Amino acid sequence: MSFSVNTNAGALAALQNLNKTSTSLDVTQTRINTGLKVSSVKDNAAVYSIAQTLRGNVAGLNAVNNSLDRARSVVDVALAAAEATSDLLIEMRELAVAGSDAGLDADSRTAMSEKYTQLRDQIESIVNNATFNGRNVADGTNAISAITDDNGTSTISIAASDLTLSTLSLEDSNLITYGAALPSGTPVSLAGTTIAASSDSEFRAALVNAQTDNGGNFGGETIDGSTGVTTNNVGGTPTVEFEEGLKTYLGLTGADYSSGRVDGYAYDVTFSGSTSLYLVRDGASSYLTLGNPAGGGSADSSAASEQAVTAIDAAIDSVNTTLSTLGATANRLDIQKQFAGQLSDGIEVGIGNLVDADLAKESATLQAIQTKQQLGLQALSIANQAPSTVLSLFR
Repeated sequence: MSFSVNTNAGALAALQNLNKTSTSLDVTQTRINTGLKVSSVKDNAAVYSIAQTLRGNVAGLNAVNNSLDRARSVVDVALAAAEATSDLLIEMRELAVAGSDAGLDADSRTAMSEKYTQLRDQIESIVNNATFNGRNVADGTNAISAITDDNGTSTISIAASDLTLSTLSLEDSNLITYGAALPSGTPVSLAGTTIAASSDSEFRAALVNAQTDNGGNFGGETIDGSTGVTTNNVGGTPTVEFEEGLKTYLGLTGADYSSGRVDGYAYDVTFSGSTSLYLVRDGASSYLTLGNPAGGGSADSSAASEQAVTAIDAAIDSVNTTLSTLGATANRLDIQKQFAGQLSDGIEVGIGNLVDADLAKESATLQAIQTKQQLGLQALSIANQAPSTVLSLFR
């Protein structure tokens, strides 16, 4: 054994071990402080990279939840509007059925019609205000979608549901007058014959074909296929003979038919008291279109109430279909949100399995390392005392 005051091998060894212990202590303390066994890429590059990818997936699912929440809110508002509309239609139907009583006096029918009109207009107000975050599914203006995956590539689409009065064919509905305006282009079927005016030219062509099939004219009147203008055999204003000819072509007979004229241009063919086809010549443009000018009737008649019952029944069916669609969509959104939450939780657990520290284990490790550190300090102290033994050789 050699003695040297320049080199203390024991102290160097003790210092190396003490440094390793201090490094281990730093790692353990970091894990305890952060709760993570992999808190940076230096701890484990591969695991850290996987964890970061999974964290990105979780962030994407957070966006999915936000999108689903927004869509669910829009649908909730639309559902509320549809339910309110359904309730109002039921109340309107009650009034319409009551108004169909021929024994009602004019004042009572007028009062009922005023209430009916207020309920009808309230539907439009509800539908127009069924907006959430600038989106309205109930008035047909907005279709929306919600993302369902963390890439934003998969969506649930929600089609617009139009509950406006015009779509429900109740825009001019009341309990006093009947024959309210129909939208231009509405197909009307009479006696098995459909004339669909999806465009002016198609409507004119349909009339020309009807005239040809009838032997070239209707009661001596002719139709200009390029303009749709009708004239009688002396070139004057179209006469009721045109109506009679059209009635014959459509197969309408007896009480199934009534004629009327509005401003000299409109022809009213009524089938079974409810279905109407109006042929209206536009004086400004001189062509025929499919339309329905404001009809007649009076407060003494139950015809408008009877017509309203039919229209409301159709509207109730339409609203019920919308309610079913919106309800199913809301349920699907709820299911998707629940799944997205479960998926996010599952990924979070997976990340935890990769990077979370076992704090019970780390606590035991800390105690052991602290003890090793104290022992290392003692060993270094003993090793540092070794060179002083050389002095005893020179006494």
